[in-house]
Amino acid sequence: MAVVLTLLIWAATSVHDWLNIGSLLAFGFASYLLLETETQFALIRTRTTLPAASFLLFYAATVFLHEASISCILPIFFILMLLNLFHSYESYHAPGYLFQSFLFLGLGSLILPPLAWITPLLYIHTISLRSLNARSFFAGIMGFTLPYWLLFGYFVWTDNLSGISPYLMRLAQFQPINYSILTLTHYVTWGITLLSSILFSILYLQSAYKDKVQTRILLRIFIWMSLWLNILIALHPQYLKELLSLMLIPNAMMGAHYFALTYNRVSRVLFNATLLTWVLFCLFNLWMHFFNF
Repeated sequence: MAVVLTLLIWAATSVHDWLNIGSLLAFGFASYLLLETETQFALIRTRTTLPAASFLLFYAATVFLHEASISCILPIFFILMLLNLFHSYESYHAPGYLFQSFLFLGLGSLILPPLAWITPLLYIHTISLRSLNARSFFAGIMGFTLPYWLLFGYFVWTDNLSGISPYLMRLAQFQPINYSILTLTHYVTWGITLLSSILFSILYLQSAYKDKVQTRILLRIFIWMSLWLNILIALHPQYLKELLSLMLIPNAMMGAHYFALTYNRVSRVLFNATLLTWVLFCLFNLWMHFFNF
């Protein structure tokens, strides 16, 4: 059902620009990777497709994400980063997994420079995953910097050594915070995403004791990632669209975890309220899109 609704809403907004199919394919593949992540680590104690369905429905309702651009592949890089990070949990092969995790983070930072600020936070998470040692530490550095070394090699080959400078400068550049560039649609989307993130995180922490230790560690990383991304949005509002596409990932996972495992009066009321909010949010974004507000 989620797939059908996503296709219908996407088609309605992209009927005059079928090049936007790149966005649909990218987010569709990201939803598969999110489901694969949940399945491999049994993050939800029952078989469910809710994480992928929630991710697709949030994507469908956020109309401004339907526009195709290079940033559409960021959710893919982000989930692959988390997938490899999770694989490093108490693993003898942790250096290899962390190399790949930081590699995808480095690739993402080429498109979205603020992602580089997550690098030290990722090392903090490796402590709870019990995968941090000298080898894995340097493997992470090598993984993150590899895209930049390859890019530098390309510029050397093309005899344009100064070409790498803009990419490196963007990592340290901090532009003045300017919220005036945001529209009402951006504020509403960010507000709903932030509120749902806080709500589902609190609800999970209240019942986290029911999960295995490994599951608790991994799901708390989702919660922390949600916090880091919101901080980045607050500091870099010009990248709100790209960062919101990443925010959908922890939101979808934590919401799916709650609804798949909680069966009581509160969860039923909250589920209906969430559906109603999604419908109103979707109608609002469609209205703003078609009438160019």
